[in-house]
Amino acid sequence: MRTETPAALDLERSQGRSPKPPLGEQQNRLQRARTAMDARKLDGLLVWGSAAANGDPIRFLSGYIHVFPGASSLLLVPRERDPVLLIDQPWHLEEARRMSWVEDIRPYPNPSRRWLADELRRALQEAVRAAGLTSGRLGGFAGEMPAVYTEILGATLADASFGDAVPVWEDIVGAPSRYDAAKIRETAAVADLGLAGAVEAAGEGVPEYELCFHSLARMAAAGADFLHGSGLSTHVNTGSFSEVVSNVRPHLFSRRPLEAGQMFWFDLSACYEGYYTDTDRTISVGEPSPEQRELYEVTAEMYRVMLAEARAGVPGGNLWKAANKVAVDAGYGDHSNHVYLGHTTGITTSSRPVVARGETAELRPGSFLNVEPGIFVPGVGSACIENTLHITENAATPINEFGIEIHVV
Repeated sequence: MRTETPAALDLERSQGRSPKPPLGEQQNRLQRARTAMDARKLDGLLVWGSAAANGDPIRFLSGYIHVFPGASSLLLVPRERDPVLLIDQPWHLEEARRMSWVEDIRPYPNPSRRWLADELRRALQEAVRAAGLTSGRLGGFAGEMPAVYTEILGATLADASFGDAVPVWEDIVGAPSRYDAAKIRETAAVADLGLAGAVEAAGEGVPEYELCFHSLARMAAAGADFLHGSGLSTHVNTGSFSEVVSNVRPHLFSRRPLEAGQMFWFDLSACYEGYYTDTDRTISVGEPSPEQRELYEVTAEMYRVMLAEARAGVPGGNLWKAANKVAVDAGYGDHSNHVYLGHTTGITTSSRPVVARGETAELRPGSFLNVEPGIFVPGVGSACIENTLHITENAATPINEFGIEIHVV
């Protein structure tokens, strides 16, 4: 494990770099990617990412973080040769070389600059040749890479065939290293501080933003990561009040004051040194009504069922079925969490297997799973419990320590 002091790590952040994992962990990440490539019969990876989409594989495998909202990059990972990283912000090249552990980092034009199409084509062709990826079976992230890259690479790689890189990434996320696991647990501790901060600040008449800012301040003081234009970010969401059926809304928080009689969920995503956990807790402004307590008890029973059922080898769909039965039997089948009831997490925010209807992928030993049962009834209130679980062969253990009870303020 790294031994730098918090002051040294914050100095790196203030100088525009993200703290790097130890050299052995850097090498381990590349080896894990290659092992997963071997299992999927791939000779190389073409990993496109941006500040807004698919940035986690770039960060995890190269250490590079997109610092400009419109920035993107392309990482070439061959089975034999060293990786090549291309970034489309040439002004950031020297900083990228200090940030990343990939030695061959090159600039290339942003595809939006159509007048530089020939230069983009040459840069991609030269990088592909340098990585030795002109032939073989190459993995890409379907639906992520812009069409212009696909067109150029398709014409350049006439002797190559293409496969899906998503299973490679899922293999990596589902099998965290000891270093990863330790950092994920540290991230859960940061999330617990954020939850405590929100509960401390909440109360009748308190604007939404005050409890949210208090939560963010507690996590920032603990070293949480914040970044514009990227999934690599710590954020909070006050979630639904009794008028809203969904557990997601377009605004994280507002100036609206909390009102007596509201019972709602508080949603928090914490990022710490590039690792993620999500958590939800239920907050009631004043003592909850009998109807609101019933919502919470159904949610808590769904959580208990998932905790008892979760272990390696269980398909995500089976876990969903068990929890959903609790909601249906209680008469709340139409009011359960509409997104899903959980997702694999830690190295990225969300990956398969997810806890959703029809999911066939199985939970993996050593992985981390967020479970998030929730019940949302307009006119009554909402309740949600979300914790990060460590999955083993025979059980699942929560790594969050902040209480899951209704927090009455």
